[in-house]
Amino acid sequence: MKKIHLFLLLGLLLAACDKDKDKDEQPIFVTDIVMPDPGIEFTPGDKVTIKAQGFQTDDDIMLDIRCPLVDHPLFDEGYARGVSAVITEKTATSITLLAPGHYPASTTEVFLRRSGEMMSLGKIAVKDGQSPEEFQLYGIVNSKSNTDYPYSIEHIERGTGKITRVEQFTDGKEFSCAVNISGSLTLCGIQSQGGNRNIANYDLSMNYWKWAELGQTVTLCTSYNNIVAIQEVDPNHVSTHVVSSWANTRSDYPAIPSIKLPDGMKSEALARYTGVITGSNLLLSADNGNGTFSPVVVDLGKHSMHALAPLQSTALIPFWIMVPVEDAGSMKYTLSGGYAVVTDSGTEFRLWNTTTMSMAEPFATSPDYACSIATHMKDANTQELYVLSTGRSDQMIGVYDILKKEWNLRLFPGVYPYSEIVLAR
Repeated sequence: MKKIHLFLLLGLLLAACDKDKDKDEQPIFVTDIVMPDPGIEFTPGDKVTIKAQGFQTDDDIMLDIRCPLVDHPLFDEGYARGVSAVITEKTATSITLLAPGHYPASTTEVFLRRSGEMMSLGKIAVKDGQSPEEFQLYGIVNSKSNTDYPYSIEHIERGTGKITRVEQFTDGKEFSCAVNISGSLTLCGIQSQGGNRNIANYDLSMNYWKWAELGQTVTLCTSYNNIVAIQEVDPNHVSTHVVSSWANTRSDYPAIPSIKLPDGMKSEALARYTGVITGSNLLLSADNGNGTFSPVVVDLGKHSMHALAPLQSTALIPFWIMVPVEDAGSMKYTLSGGYAVVTDSGTEFRLWNTTTMSMAEPFATSPDYACSIATHMKDANTQELYVLSTGRSDQMIGVYDILKKEWNLRLFPGVYPYSEIVLAR
């Protein structure tokens, strides 16, 4: 036993020596380093400029993020190593990056990486940038909004209706079909400009954009923890592509290279609303352009798409909720998709029956005309539909409690300029 202890101690000493040796032999790529004032605590997304002599065009910045853990039984510190920094500007004498988000308040060491080797430049302090516990509500203004209000993303404070501008678009750009994977603190949607429709992620922690060059995007389909994009292949075919707006997101759905569109349908007919992932199906809505909409079902297992009989309606909006299912004497919940059918009489909320390929009787109705629906699911006891509607006199956001089966106007009625709303955290 003494020999084992002696061996372990010798190993620790050698490791410490190697660590000190590595420190002493750290390469020197730049000189005259000037880090930000150590008293500054950066907010995620703030620009951090580091000055030095000798930066090169191909230099990268890597981050070592260390966060104190409070009351953890085993560790007093958590860390993320080798995190790629978001670089916004680079010259021979300075480099500017965004303070990292999505982590607790941290001490972040900044490393310059060149040719596979790294040199420490110094450390910065960064504030908490984690996803909030509660879902946040956002409104999107785009060309579908029928208003002169600037194209933008705005935060709507739940309960008070207070509005804060998050992002505004210029040069004819706009954002639509916004969805969120819970916990990602990212809005994933389609950014359009001049007919081009690319997948874009807006990082709500760091306030910057990331783009995915996947070709012409028709719409996005979502559930609680997955996103699938519908891409245009040619005038008669589309494809599915699994989209992850968060590195830790796992998807159970396959990418399908080619699915034939129903006869006579163009891909742009599917672009009005986001779709829903339910089991092995995608529920989409097709605008037929003649005052009717058709439910469209993509069977991921059979790589096929079916359009059902058109409905006389002004809108057909897919949504999802969790429904109870009894299994071996215990109650479980499964995701179920449905459609909000909007007519001159108001809106009916109907679940989709995957067996009969038809809509069930309405489980809720509204005299107003739904424009956009966002599902709020905190747990099995908290399920709500946030519904952006055009009322008899103005636009409002109402909340339908699925378990209590009642409407609750939690937000102040008013003139909201949005074409869609989305809940995100």
